[in-house]
Amino acid sequence: MTKIIFSRKGFDSTAGGIPSAKRDKYLKSLPIPYKKNTLTTYNCLGLGNDVQELSNYKINANDTCHNDPNLDYGEFGQVGAAQSHLENNNVGVGDLFLFWGWFRETLTLNMKTVFSKDDPGHYRFFGWMQIGEIIHLGKDPSWYLQEKPNSLSHPHTIGSWGNNNTLYLASDKLDTFGLKDYYGFGKFNASEKTNLSINPSVKKSKWICPKWLNPNHGGCGMTYHKDPKRWDDKTVDIVGRGQEFVAEPKKINDCKKWLINILKDAYTVDEVESLKN
Repeated sequence: MTKIIFSRKGFDSTAGGIPSAKRDKYLKSLPIPYKKNTLTTYNCLGLGNDVQELSNYKINANDTCHNDPNLDYGEFGQVGAAQSHLENNNVGVGDLFLFWGWFRETLTLNMKTVFSKDDPGHYRFFGWMQIGEIIHLGKDPSWYLQEKPNSLSHPHTIGSWGNNNTLYLASDKLDTFGLKDYYGFGKFNASEKTNLSINPSVKKSKWICPKWLNPNHGGCGMTYHKDPKRWDDKTVDIVGRGQEFVAEPKKINDCKKWLINILKDAYTVDEVESLKN
């Protein structure tokens, strides 16, 4: 049975200190600042101006960052307690990560990118990745770079990590629940469908909850959210800590319809190929 993992990534109140950037339908998830095990700067990713101006220059364009997940190449790394949580919940090949984070609308004011006062900040999905392969890198992942040298190396393949350091690689095409029209990984446009916060001006952590997930409607629930008080008829109150929330859908058809609705805001395989030509 395919599992859905709601994976919290990008800037937050402690790592980075500001939301990631949204401009109309375009999303830029800002990777968290990181000084070790990385060769990647914000400038390398084309995010230098955004991160400098939105942070009021507390973060520099040439600062290094933890570019994970890398949704240009379909790679995602995990380690420590979060990786143990994935292992303990038997997350494996074929399961689907839905990456979400904290975003806020931006605009240009006096030739500078600033946050819009009309958006208090909200949570939304920004990408997905179906697991095609799992590589247990271990504490010293240098062996992996020797086998597969890459100038854009994923941070979990560089330096020293915990013993359970793991790299997830995406499947070529999405095949969960019979959905075959999309790549195994990619990025979402911003839309009502990819928004999660029901009323961000009150509480951004109160999510719109589909019935297949909601225990009040016979849904499967998800890890870290066992307290019934977190769920009501239409929403779930998301915990402040934890990176990986694992759900194992019981209502397969409902979950499939929900996924299709979200994936409408992503490029299909045919569309991406047509853009290359």
